[in-house]
Amino acid sequence: MSTVTTATAFVPTAALVEARQGALSAAQGLGGAERSAYGANRTYAAALNDAFGFAWFTFRDAGELKKASPEFAGEKDTFYKAYRAVREVSNMSKIWGDIKGYGEADAKNRELFGWVADVETDGETETESGGAGSAKRSPDMYITEEMTAAFKRLSRDDEQLSAKGKIFRGSLLAALKAYGITGLEG
Repeated sequence: MSTVTTATAFVPTAALVEARQGALSAAQGLGGAERSAYGANRTYAAALNDAFGFAWFTFRDAGELKKASPEFAGEKDTFYKAYRAVREVSNMSKIWGDIKGYGEADAKNRELFGWVADVETDGETETESGGAGSAKRSPDMYITEEMTAAFKRLSRDDEQLSAKGKIFRGSLLAALKAYGITGLEG
């Protein structure tokens, strides 16, 4: 007796496939301009936001991302393989890092996943790095970035977390979800 299991495979949207193909065409040097690769990669990042609906660009660890969304990890692998097939690249993580940055910028601009567009404010506010000329963060951006980072840190150190810490982490996850931040559960 054999058992047949069917896995639901992610089917990329037409917009995602078109954006991926645009990024790959730009990588081949079609048009010859670096700016075209920039624009194509920005379009691809926005298509990833639309297709997957979570803040994928916040994940620093590929294993965490794969746990959060195996479908997204599959799309990333597809992109890596196709990119390497059309262009010799010594550091693919640099290209993917750029795409992640474009995804984050798109999410901020369109206020996706709990992100809020950067707003110029008067007076003192938190800055991203604290240095001169740093971009100012809104209170909503501060909450989004710092509390997401805190949750991820608490999730990585589960074995060292006290019972009270685990309760706090659960409450923090619930608060982040209520705030509209998704994709944190592993």
